[in-house]
Amino acid sequence: MGAKTRAAWVFALAAAAGLAGQTLLLVERHCSRLESSLRDDFRVLLFLRAPADEGRVKVLEEKLRALPDVLDVRFISADDALAALKRDDYELAESVALVGDNPLPAAFEVRPAAEALTRLAAWLDGVQGLAGWSDLRYKSGQLQAILRLRFYARLLRMTLSTLLCLAAGLALGVLAAFLRAPAAPCPLALWAGLGGVFGATVAVLIAWPLHRDALLWGWPTPASQLALLACCATLGWSLSLWRAQS
Repeated sequence: MGAKTRAAWVFALAAAAGLAGQTLLLVERHCSRLESSLRDDFRVLLFLRAPADEGRVKVLEEKLRALPDVLDVRFISADDALAALKRDDYELAESVALVGDNPLPAAFEVRPAAEALTRLAAWLDGVQGLAGWSDLRYKSGQLQAILRLRFYARLLRMTLSTLLCLAAGLALGVLAAFLRAPAAPCPLALWAGLGGVFGATVAVLIAWPLHRDALLWGWPTPASQLALLACCATLGWSLSLWRAQS
């Protein structure tokens, strides 16, 4: 196998590694961004069974704020709820107004912390004892999406960390072999680095249509990009030493 053919094979192999690595980095980043966006928008609505005066509302609000894993609490009066309904669905609000007095109940809008989402049922049990709520509502589909995205983001981070550890082990092995039997410099490491850049660029171009989605798009950190290129260069370096010793 000639030098040009070996360089082409190393370039193609590193490009595949760069494409796969950059894809994993982008998907992990997108899962994290989307999970964060959905989590920031997640709310639990606690509907009051009966109208409450201002003093009672303040007492309940302080009790809710004192609960663990509560980031924010907002009281929504019946009039505010009707005004919001008019903004979102005017025809429905008009049909509600035909009933007579405002039938919508007042409610508290609670934003739980991220740690509470994995045990939301237990967290709601603690909330139910604070007052006689008529109903507790939240978007179960949104909660499931948050938890699944969190799982996939952590799975991808674990996969990337494992691959990085394997690459570090390869680099140490190559360095030890080089120190035992120094070899002449070989351009395969350079070709591998270029292949990694090419593969990463292809992955970015494939995912580029998503950059308009502000809730989803996010760049991997510079450190992770440098680590990816270093892994590709290490691959070429190991192949160059293997060819020199064979």
